[in-house]
Amino acid sequence: MAGVLPRGDRLPSLTGLRFLLAGVVLAGHVLTLGRFFEDQGVYEAADASSMASAAAVSSFFLLSGFVLAWNASPGDTAVRFWRRRLVKIFPNHVVTWSLMLGLLMATGTAALLPVPDPGLGEAVRNLLLVHAWVPDMADFSSVNPVTWSISCEAFFYLLFPLLIRPVRALPERLLRPVIALVAALVVTMPLVAMAVTDEAAPGSWSPLSTERWWLIYFFPPVRLLEFVLGLVLARAVQLDRWPTLRPRWPLLALAGVFAARTELPEEYLWGAATCLPMAALIPAIATRDIEGRESRLGRRGLVVLGEASFALYMVHFPLLYEIRVLLDRRTFDTVTAALLSVVVSAFCVAVSLMLWRGVEVPMMRHFARPRGRSVPAAGPAPGDQTAPLRQQDPAP
Repeated sequence: MAGVLPRGDRLPSLTGLRFLLAGVVLAGHVLTLGRFFEDQGVYEAADASSMASAAAVSSFFLLSGFVLAWNASPGDTAVRFWRRRLVKIFPNHVVTWSLMLGLLMATGTAALLPVPDPGLGEAVRNLLLVHAWVPDMADFSSVNPVTWSISCEAFFYLLFPLLIRPVRALPERLLRPVIALVAALVVTMPLVAMAVTDEAAPGSWSPLSTERWWLIYFFPPVRLLEFVLGLVLARAVQLDRWPTLRPRWPLLALAGVFAARTELPEEYLWGAATCLPMAALIPAIATRDIEGRESRLGRRGLVVLGEASFALYMVHFPLLYEIRVLLDRRTFDTVTAALLSVVVSAFCVAVSLMLWRGVEVPMMRHFARPRGRSVPAAGPAPGDQTAPLRQQDPAP
């Protein structure tokens, strides 16, 4: 039988990877939603940014499953797990939800998206993180639009205590077949969506109908497949049942997918086309940490930024929205717009570090576990911020 790798081993390179992924989303939104450039050719030349952002979000779901499975303690309970997840994601969500709702009420206009200002129902569903279940753009893109993925994560967290048991119980000989099956389902889902939903109406602003886009990209049960794929991959790596692979090969495959994007159906550009290369890349990066090999992704500065990546993901849209309103939707020449984009991105990162240190860290320290109880002896609780730089799951 293959040896079982120690569950408590840190994987700092995956934390560093989180910041790069969050940076991809930030850069894509600064470009496509900030609309600082007066030269429209810039947006035509950067049509890959939406695909890159979608690939980053898909990777967050994979990472979330991988790291939660890696850190899972057999002595943990569902209630303790749910408590840590609630304390991890909800404080930042409430802060950014309140900020964004206040901005919308003050400005009276949705300056970045083609959706109306949220009504009471949309705002409440967003606050409760159930809005991704509604196939209406006014819901799944309401208030702070990026939180649709947190709505998906909340669903994953709810199911995790039920999912991790059968994953642990999988015989080693079945790990690779199960990985292949889940990967096949991920790749098949766009075809299913094409079969059960209508195409976009002629002249629509989007190449996909709202129903098809929602089913492919926003619907939590569909995105659960990536989370489950991460779970099983982590188990395969722990049991040394995953082949050693240099990161360059998944990266080359990923580059090939991007190079072929103009030949791919639109339905595959929202995560399905990039999921498999990223699913191969994550274990390859993790293996380098397991083997004790030096990794640029694991350097302390990048790891700290990775720890704050959830805060960056949550706060960048309200900040970008307010900057766009303050600029009165002005556009600038290419050089000025490029410099402004860099400054805005750096500002978002700086504010995210303050949100992380000021809200997320103290909330995790004081409320992530019941007073008087220690973390189970098998290792640190996933998401526990009481010890700096511990591995934690990447809520996007």
